[in-house]
Amino acid sequence: MRKWLAVLFFIGMFAFPLPANAQTQPALTLSKLQVQLWPEYDQPSMLVICDFQLPAPTALPITVDFPIPKDANLVAVASQSADGNLLNADYAGPTTSGDWQIVSVKVSTQATYHIEYYEPIAKDGNTRQFMYVWPGNYATGDFSMNIRIPVDTTTITTDPIMTSSQSSDGTSYLTKDFGALAASQQFTLNVNYIKTSDTLSAQQTVKPSQPLGPNTEGRVMLSNYLPYFLGGVGIVLIAGGLIYFWQSNRGRKPGDRKRHVKAEDKEAASDIYCHQCGARAHSNDRFCRVCGTKLRLGE
Repeated sequence: MRKWLAVLFFIGMFAFPLPANAQTQPALTLSKLQVQLWPEYDQPSMLVICDFQLPAPTALPITVDFPIPKDANLVAVASQSADGNLLNADYAGPTTSGDWQIVSVKVSTQATYHIEYYEPIAKDGNTRQFMYVWPGNYATGDFSMNIRIPVDTTTITTDPIMTSSQSSDGTSYLTKDFGALAASQQFTLNVNYIKTSDTLSAQQTVKPSQPLGPNTEGRVMLSNYLPYFLGGVGIVLIAGGLIYFWQSNRGRKPGDRKRHVKAEDKEAASDIYCHQCGARAHSNDRFCRVCGTKLRLGE
C-alpha cells in the first residue's frame, strides 16, 4: 500500500504545475547603466560614478549585487529623489569575491541608484593610465560612459574612441553611448592622458561669469569710501591743531604776559610831548608818532 502511495505522489508532482511563487524568477537586468570617470578631480585618483535603473516591471524591493574593483574605495551609495537630490540608500558590504567587491544595494523604488568609489591611477611622469572594466554581472538595455577631462591635460585618448563634448559651464568631456550589453558580456575602456601638473580639477581658479565693474555685487571700490576717508583726515588735523594750541598755552608762564604788559606800560609812561601836535611820546621816541615832528628831548 505504501508503495502505491509513493508512486501516486510522484505522478502528482509531474501532473500538476508548481505554484507561481515556486517557479524560477527571470534573470535581473538593468534598464540603464551610466558610468562617469572623473580623473584627479578632488583626489589624485579616479572618481568612478555609476548610475543604474531597473526596468519598470521589476518587482520591488529587490537586492542588486553591484560589482566594484577589489582595490576600489567605496564612498557613497544613494538614490535620486524626484527633485534630483541624492538620498542615502540601504546597502550591505562591500564584501570581497575574487577580484571584485560586491555592494548589495536594496532597491525599493523605481529611482536612479548612485554608487561612487575611488580607484588608483597609474602615473609615469606626466603620463597617466587607467582601465575601467564592467564584468557583465547583469544585462543592460543601455550602457553609456563619459570622462571629465582634468585641468592641465594636453592629450587624452581612449580605446574605444569617444566623442568630445562640452558642458554649459565650459567643462570638457569625452562621451559615448555603447548601447545594450548582454549578461556576462565584459566591457573594457582604456584611458591614457598627459597632464602637466598635479593640480586637481576641484582646486582650479573660479572665473567670473561677467567682467568686474563698479556695480558688481559684493565688490569694494575705493572711490566709494574716499569722501569718508578725507573727512576723517580733516577731523584728525583739526583735533591736532586744538591739542597743539592747548599745549602751547599751557606751557606759557602766567608772569610772562604780566611782565610784557608792565614793560609796555613802563615804556608808554613818558613825560615827553610833541611841541607841534601835543601827542604824548614814548621814552625812546625821537620823532612824534602822530605828526612826525622831531621831538625836543633836551628841552
